Amino acid sequence: MQTYWFFALMASICLEGLGRKYLPGIPSIAFYLTKDVVLLAGFVMFKPPESLTRISRWLFRGFGVVWGASFLWTLAEVANTAPHSLLLAAIGLRAYWLWWLAPVVIATVLQSPYHRRRAIYTLAFMAIGISALAALQFASPPDSAVNVYSVVDGEALHASEVGTVASTGRARVSGTFSFLSGFTDFTILVPTLLLSLGLETRDRRLRAFSLLATLCTAAVLPMSGSRASVLLGLGVLGLTCWTAGLFFTVIGRRIVIGGIVGVVLSVFAYPDALLGVQSRFEDVEETQSRLLLAATILPPVAMATFDYPMAGVGTGMTQNAAVSLHIDSGYPCEVEIHRYLVELGPFGFCLLWATKLGLLVAFVRAHSILKQAGRRAAAGAALSYAAVIFFGNLTFDHIWQALLFVGAGFILAETKTALESLNAGRAKLAEPVPPAVAQSR
Repeated sequence: MQTYWFFALMASICLEGLGRKYLPGIPSIAFYLTKDVVLLAGFVMFKPPESLTRISRWLFRGFGVVWGASFLWTLAEVANTAPHSLLLAAIGLRAYWLWWLAPVVIATVLQSPYHRRRAIYTLAFMAIGISALAALQFASPPDSAVNVYSVVDGEALHASEVGTVASTGRARVSGTFSFLSGFTDFTILVPTLLLSLGLETRDRRLRAFSLLATLCTAAVLPMSGSRASVLLGLGVLGLTCWTAGLFFTVIGRRIVIGGIVGVVLSVFAYPDALLGVQSRFEDVEETQSRLLLAATILPPVAMATFDYPMAGVGTGMTQNAAVSLHIDSGYPCEVEIHRYLVELGPFGFCLLWATKLGLLVAFVRAHSILKQAGRRAAAGAALSYAAVIFFGNLTFDHIWQALLFVGAGFILAETKTALESLNAGRAKLAEPVPPAVAQSR
């Protein structure tokens, strides 16, 4: 049951875009909400044990009060939304908090070694399939059927209309997702997780399959045409390799060299992919503006840069669904930090920022435990996820949100195993010496 549930969860996250593209008769909201229904079903069916809940609270210790205050603030901001749309407020509350349930549910499913192997196979299978489709999309004309982004009012929206690289004319691929943001989310978060899981497993076949999936996903990373995704994706992979110690062992160096050779072959096969990303870096003015925008992850910079109301306009008012409901917040905003400020005001924004900081600290604590237990590859994944917390859209990008919390579930499961190993070792050291051993000494 657990294996089928995990497959359903990953399919509802990663294949949602295919439904939106090729099944226009079904309302897109149905595909959007499917993963939430699957998550809630898992929470009810598997009932996370108290041991996992206790470990997750321990990793997040010191920030529980902030999380509670943030939740209450978003709930209070519903009052601002009421004159406009309670439905939008409900969508907003879902975006802020629902997927915080995912790590303990995922970790519960992964307690069995059998189900853990099946889950890794599922993740690798998804990665290889999405990478193959991305390569096909990149090789196809931007206006081809495989390069449909979504269907709006019965009209197919192709990459040729909204998603091409000016210097090459190639499509900015979206894989199985509705838009390229979902694809870049996948290529940033999944390869580092697969690499760590592959290195940790003792199953040679599973290790080879995981490493192959990592290589495939890394190879298609530049096909999105996104500078940020290339920098973040390669950065977290490098961080995982370093933390796992791959640069310091013969086998590790072979894996790294094999990965580099694979990426080089990919560049030779699709040189326009790298050229497209390189050309975007040549636009110095836009690159500088992007770097300045990245600085707004710091609260003082954000509050000095953006325009927002002191009391906020209400939870959910800047959600993408606001366009469909013909509701205007009065504050045009695109980046997540600006949306926090507009919806919740500066005080609510600071609470949310501190909550995300708590998640970062929890990953760092998991990294420390895993490294202490000798699980260096898993420790690398935890550190990599900590590094990207403030660079992804945790609330307003539902694909990033889902994938990050799924990864957090894997890391929580590994942390629980590591703690059990450490505690068993300490208990063994504390045991009295058996009489026979004592006499022999």
